[in-house]
Amino acid sequence: MNSVRGDVKYFSKCINEGDFAITFDDGPNLDYTNMILDILDEFDVKATFFVNGKNCVNITANTAAQKIIKREYESGHTIGSHTFTHPFGITNLTDDELTYQLDELNKVLYDLIGVKPAFFRPPLGEYSEANLKIIEKSGFTANILWNLDSEDWDVNYNATQQYIDNLEGKDPNSHSWISLNHDIQKVTAEKNLRIVIPYIKKLGYNIVPMDVCIGLPAYQNEKTQDSKTTTKIIKTTTTTTTTKKRTTTKSATTTTTKNEVSKEPNSEIVVENPQNLNANTVTTSTTVAISTTTNTASSTNNENTNTNDTVNGNITISNDANNDSSDATTIKTSIIFSSAFMIMIAYLFL
Repeated sequence: MNSVRGDVKYFSKCINEGDFAITFDDGPNLDYTNMILDILDEFDVKATFFVNGKNCVNITANTAAQKIIKREYESGHTIGSHTFTHPFGITNLTDDELTYQLDELNKVLYDLIGVKPAFFRPPLGEYSEANLKIIEKSGFTANILWNLDSEDWDVNYNATQQYIDNLEGKDPNSHSWISLNHDIQKVTAEKNLRIVIPYIKKLGYNIVPMDVCIGLPAYQNEKTQDSKTTTKIIKTTTTTTTTKKRTTTKSATTTTTKNEVSKEPNSEIVVENPQNLNANTVTTSTTVAISTTTNTASSTNNENTNTNDTVNGNITISNDANNDSSDATTIKTSIIFSSAFMIMIAYLFL
């Protein structure tokens, strides 16, 4: 059953059918937790560890225990709170005592891994409505219980059989699970885990960490951090769009290859080609008054001048020097013809 009480949500199974969250309580343990982490690495599985600060070992003073918690976090497993000293239930604690249990562990974990857990699991699974108010004040967003108990702490139970009995005949399309284990138990580290992980996968379940299981951020203030990042991305996108609108107001006759950038004549602005990047070559033609659309090249002796006119991408060449030479020849021919004609007229009259 999953429900909301105040701002703290209660979960005993994953929100999506087919998801399976494996959880461990009471650690770290110097003998067995690293063995469990090795198995999780071997099967490429991410789990959730509800840790204590001073239960099997005092993590404030033991560097080996600190390394274990850092390894859990850096390996991608979720770290949750199980109180600082693991009192025998929290329902008999005063508000101040419970606040200490929560805040002291948060402080130690923040110093170790730089985050404070957002998920809490009460020792023995017991809590009251008054406890929930204190849990909420300490920054927790979810109270996590379970719907499959391995009973690995009780010698009267077979931990592996607990999984089989609970999962047999259950369809992953209509069921989800949060299983309870303890990384301080030898049977879990040396036997049970190697059997149940392949079994869970064979049944078709997806083994997920707790944040995926319940759809909430695993650490306090994590959601706020994501919101800030999203805002920055939106601002960047808006700036880029504005720049493109500003630069594309200028136009010129250009030929560019897509995947490249084109630079407008007489301009320092580089404009990204907004067309399909998978196309080949495109010619863009627009009309604008740009004085450099006609390029003039002169030879070193200044006798011949070629003018290149660009019209819709086609180049035409005119030779003005040849035109001048043709006009001079025509004038000379006319003078000679006129002189000959006058001599013939004078001869006939004489």
